[in-house]
Amino acid sequence: MPYPSSAINALAFSHTDTNEDGNDPECLRLALGRANGNIEIWNPANGSWSQERVFSGGKDRSVEGLAWTQEPDQRDDHGKIIPGRLRLFSIGYSSSVTEWDLATGLPLRHSDGNHSEVWCFAAQPQAKASMKGSSAQEEDTSQKLIAGCADGSLVLLSTADDDLRFEKFVARSSATKARVLSVTFKDRKIVLAGFADSMIRVYDTRNGYVIRNISLGSAGPRGPKETLVWNIKCLPNGDFVSGDSNGDVRIYDGRNYSHVQRISGHEADVLDLAVSRDGTMIFSGGMDRRTCLYTSKKKTAPGAAGQGGNWTKVSHQRYHDHDVKAMATYDGAKLSILASGGKN
Repeated sequence: MPYPSSAINALAFSHTDTNEDGNDPECLRLALGRANGNIEIWNPANGSWSQERVFSGGKDRSVEGLAWTQEPDQRDDHGKIIPGRLRLFSIGYSSSVTEWDLATGLPLRHSDGNHSEVWCFAAQPQAKASMKGSSAQEEDTSQKLIAGCADGSLVLLSTADDDLRFEKFVARSSATKARVLSVTFKDRKIVLAGFADSMIRVYDTRNGYVIRNISLGSAGPRGPKETLVWNIKCLPNGDFVSGDSNGDVRIYDGRNYSHVQRISGHEADVLDLAVSRDGTMIFSGGMDRRTCLYTSKKKTAPGAAGQGGNWTKVSHQRYHDHDVKAMATYDGAKLSILASGGKN
């Protein structure tokens, strides 16, 4: 008898890049969140995938998002690098962010804060090596979390001192109370947020200043009034890409936040995006069951110039017989993986 598995709502790799020596991390893991509240931990094991743990969720609790952080690496007396401890966080139809104990599989702590339900969240990029060694540049080198809420507010959470606590509001709820549907860090200070009112807003987390408002417009006279920005991802050079309810994938210049290209890759909503490490490939998944690939001939290395409108849709495949709701990539030395999942 076929066993009906629960829908996959979230996927997240513990690492996005190789170690300093250029090898894949031994502690590389894939976290998978399901609609029944369970979280599964998978070990790629150089291509021989194995399920290591299953964290059982609570009743009527769905996992809607996952994010990893890692403590700074340490060196022992012999100069050997000891990888920093991994931490896993989740959200799911509540106003709290939950951290999980990776040893016991039980919730370790919940965030506090007087805000509405968390719809999306993201982890701050790790501090660079030069930043870690200089307390003058930045005292807190831990990875903070940014959470987008149902009332349009953005909340910054601190993970310093092995804790999880509310730090401040980056943005308060607006008059329209448009939901924050997607959020990501452009760098350690700048945040990009996609809203349910056809807007992408760029914030400075240090002072809550709105750097830029970007309007996606409507779908036309016969389409819906508002465009839902379901996902945003950043490329290595600072450019960024969005997927929306019109089935469009849009590319933006990271220097002046201008829209440079629009690709109609789907027949329905684009639910998630993923990018390659070198910035030459973008993947999108949507409600039309498609998994699409877009390529750029030029690499988008950090600090490189913007790419402009030179992205091309190469192909689309229907690997799933259901919505493609979650995607995650790891592009390393021996492993180059795109993981996708969705609703059965």
